[in-house]
Amino acid sequence: MDEQPIIDWKKDSESFDTVADQYDQYRPEYPQKLVDSVIELSGLPEGGRILEVGSGTGKATRLFAHRGFAIHCIEPGRNLAAVAAQKLQAYPRVTFEITRFEEWQEQPTGFDLVMSAQAFHWVPKEISYTKASRALKPAGALALFWNMSMGSKGKIEAGLNKIYQEIVPELGSQQSANEKTIQERLDQITQSACVCFEPFTFRRFPWSQNYRTGEYLGLLNTYSDHLRLPEPARQRLFEGIAAAIDADGGSIQRDYVAALFVAQKLP
Repeated sequence: MDEQPIIDWKKDSESFDTVADQYDQYRPEYPQKLVDSVIELSGLPEGGRILEVGSGTGKATRLFAHRGFAIHCIEPGRNLAAVAAQKLQAYPRVTFEITRFEEWQEQPTGFDLVMSAQAFHWVPKEISYTKASRALKPAGALALFWNMSMGSKGKIEAGLNKIYQEIVPELGSQQSANEKTIQERLDQITQSACVCFEPFTFRRFPWSQNYRTGEYLGLLNTYSDHLRLPEPARQRLFEGIAAAIDADGGSIQRDYVAALFVAQKLP
């Protein structure tokens, strides 16, 4: 059996801060139906107070700020937070704190909702759920969501898989890996959160987005597993991907599933 690489998860999570502008430019948004479901399932009151764990460049933050909610953003990346603060300066009820959630000075029972987009898996599970619970009001809720890539359809997907297998086989097939990740997250959330949250409601929101060649490479360059690659391998991979997309018309459609998990705090 091949030896698996040792991953420093803290360092890996911090890699996004080195590509903050690209992250904001190329990472996908979230479906409006997901936002509607978070509000519905959590019982978030009008004008309620949200604690966001790992706000990044504010892609999810903006969707909730636009609806009038007050949001206190916890984000360890200074560059990511700076981009978000610039984008959200028109929303005075959005505030930022540069820290990791596990090191955050708690404000017990101060929030109607704790939410996290693309980030909660970076927080140690021994801390994450209990700390989120303590931050919530008695009737509060936790909402966790991730955009998961389901790959592309047609011959372009087979061509890209071949390139990955030839250059970086350790990354494997994204579609099969992310379906497995969704199930693993559901299992892990169910097991870890049961001491302080009601059973979670799980919803899937399929959607898709088209990328030109350069946009797609920009997107890939914001993923921690691609950033972790040695530069020669990453360059070869990106050159192969660019050639495949250009040969297929210069654009690629990527399918996503936005996976949402929502639960009420236990009494």
